[in-house]
Amino acid sequence: MLCSADGVETKLRRQLLIFTYHKSGTLLLTQIMQRCASHFGFVIDVRYGLVHKLDPAPDVVVLAHSLIGRAFAARPFRAVRVVRDPRDIWVSGYLYHLRCREAWCLNTNFDPSPPIVFPRVDYSFAHYAEAWKQAYLEALGGKSYQQNLKERDQQAGLDFELAGYTGRTFDAMREWWLDTPDLLEIPLESIAADFTGEVKRIFDHFGFSEPECEIAAELAAPLDIARMSDTAIEHNPHIHSRNISRWRDFLSERQTAAFERRYSELIVKLGYGLSSMG
Repeated sequence: MLCSADGVETKLRRQLLIFTYHKSGTLLLTQIMQRCASHFGFVIDVRYGLVHKLDPAPDVVVLAHSLIGRAFAARPFRAVRVVRDPRDIWVSGYLYHLRCREAWCLNTNFDPSPPIVFPRVDYSFAHYAEAWKQAYLEALGGKSYQQNLKERDQQAGLDFELAGYTGRTFDAMREWWLDTPDLLEIPLESIAADFTGEVKRIFDHFGFSEPECEIAAELAAPLDIARMSDTAIEHNPHIHSRNISRWRDFLSERQTAAFERRYSELIVKLGYGLSSMG
């Protein structure tokens, strides 16, 4: 509770939190909220890496890596967590890092002097121990992360990606601990399959009225991949295909079987089935 100038207690309004992971709808959800910001009067903040304490001022906060401290919330909240099949996170991360322009992915500064921060490492593991980060820089072998991918064939590149960035994403997913009725979990695949319905569900969970949910879905409609032109998709570095589940086209039997042995608990916990190769 807060006290106004006349001493009357007023209830804190809920902060709207969106938890995502790399290649799990971060840009999409951010853009949806940005499109709705003017109409609903949102103030939006996007936070990367480990967040120990949220600024209570923004109405909407996107937590791009879903890394939070136990006392992260400064006021009551409603939250949405977007997840995705881990096998597709792996493939999508590999494809994205082959051509993205993110500073950490192109970094060629391998100075091991602490503190090692962005862009020598990505925000998502900037909080790791300095010894870990020094070992990471050394393992790059004097080449950027992206160059390491480009010099490998597809299977070797996927293996490198899993040992690198995507593996750290799965560490974060495994360590997820927030459990509250105020959290709604939505698969990215569901948003792709029923964009309008899932946007309405998100805004309904956030406490918006039915007419407001309709408005939000209408404002967000141009972001629906099913309605995008081929040209728009071709020029979007975050989209590789209208089909967001492509792991079966990229992963060998060896890779699929090994991956499912290693991450079977996570795959099942997130609501995805194991293949016959697992």
